[in-house]
Amino acid sequence: MHKDLKKLRKRIDKIDKKLEKFLEKREKVTMEVGEFKKKHSLSIEDLKREKEVLSKMNNSFVKKVFAEIIRLSKKTQS
Repeated sequence: MHKDLKKLRKRIDKIDKKLEKFLEKREKVTMEVGEFKKKHSLSIEDLKREKEVLSKMNNSFVKKVFAEIIRLSKKTQS
């Protein structure tokens, strides 16, 4: 494998590890949100909140990733 490609992949691996940790933390909080919503008879889906979160994203790739994160978070809450 080309030396430069190997270095780039190592950088990606480090970033992926950090993302994994943050996503695990996010999932735990998402489950707490789900419990709160159930306790207070609130809907899992909050389109206003989803639009608010996604509107802060300037990068289309990141916006797509967050849209998927939101989709999976709603699944986790149900």
